[in-house]
Amino acid sequence: MEYGSDGVPVLSKGDVKPFGRLEPSDTRFISHELARTRGYRTTQDGDYLLTTRDLTQAANFLGLLARVPTDRQYLVNQGANVVRFKPFVNGRYMVYWCNAPIYREYIKGHCVGSTQIHIRKGDFLEAPLWLPSSEEQDRIVGILGALDDRITLLRETNATLEAIAQALFKSWFVDFEPVRAKMEGRAPEGMDEATAALFPDSFEETELGVVPRGWGITRLDSFLELAYGKALKAETRTPGGVPVYGSGGITGWHDKALVDEPSVIVGRKGTVGSIYWESRPFFPIDTVFYVKTKHPLTYCHQLLKTLGLHDMNTDAAVPGLNRENVYRLLVPDAPPAVLAAFDTTACVLRQRIDDNEAQAQTLSTLRDTLLPLLISGRLKVPKLRAQVEEELA
Repeated sequence: MEYGSDGVPVLSKGDVKPFGRLEPSDTRFISHELARTRGYRTTQDGDYLLTTRDLTQAANFLGLLARVPTDRQYLVNQGANVVRFKPFVNGRYMVYWCNAPIYREYIKGHCVGSTQIHIRKGDFLEAPLWLPSSEEQDRIVGILGALDDRITLLRETNATLEAIAQALFKSWFVDFEPVRAKMEGRAPEGMDEATAALFPDSFEETELGVVPRGWGITRLDSFLELAYGKALKAETRTPGGVPVYGSGGITGWHDKALVDEPSVIVGRKGTVGSIYWESRPFFPIDTVFYVKTKHPLTYCHQLLKTLGLHDMNTDAAVPGLNRENVYRLLVPDAPPAVLAAFDTTACVLRQRIDDNEAQAQTLSTLRDTLLPLLISGRLKVPKLRAQVEEELA
């Protein structure tokens, strides 16, 4: 397809995530004229997207379903197919079926290819399926959907909390709003007198432009180290509760950690400049850096997100982030008291994020435990309602 900056949005296999999440890109469009002249068919209300190709050999994203948004019509790229269910089939039930162990094993046994594995549409249609009555499908969806809806709400709340932390950082360390307020004879908004007193009432010129008087500038490596992760192939991992991080985020689990304290992970190879916070012990593999610092980690986390690391690729063949290039970056040298004041507020937000994520993980585990039992008919819904309601209370 010939993409443009406007027109009919295009969905692809990469937009479909487990358990029916669909995350459409905002960058792929086909012009209305091209779509019309070539007779491309757009999606309809009630359509689902099925992934039929996957770049990973694990096939984790192969054969998954997600409902197409109804806000507008879409085109579908190669690697995905549109599925329309008959009236007696609850599409969301089928979404859960496609995440159940029996179906996942079936898909892994029917995928073909080397560099990009795929399944035939017929393989999906011929998959073994336990399809209960419409009423029972609705009840199963009610139980699993209630858990998923709460998980979604918790993660949306976390996105809001993270946005608050970013906004506070930008106000203090990018736009210098407390300093500008004091220059204009106003009390800085949203802070007490003791915190406001930490900021000067004027600026000074530096290589970076104006910064608060007395702050100056410093190189990033004056207070932060990007330590290398360690190779850990999937076949050598021992099942456990330690998240394994690559540049795309969590890639699996292991029983031993390489880092035992909270840190920030930075993508080095692959997804260059990706940034993740991890409060638990974790294992960063050799495609990432992790942060060591004596400064507040909350400050370093937000600072790294403002430096445009994703645009610092230095290897055309395999995307890569050069650590020395990052170290040479100049940033405002805020006094320790200002950093400590920011950390006090940011830590409160971080604790709430961690608590919400822990609750979301508990609910995810419950959903994953109930899913195969419900989908196979080995467990009936009435016995679960009280347990699920208690977890959601």
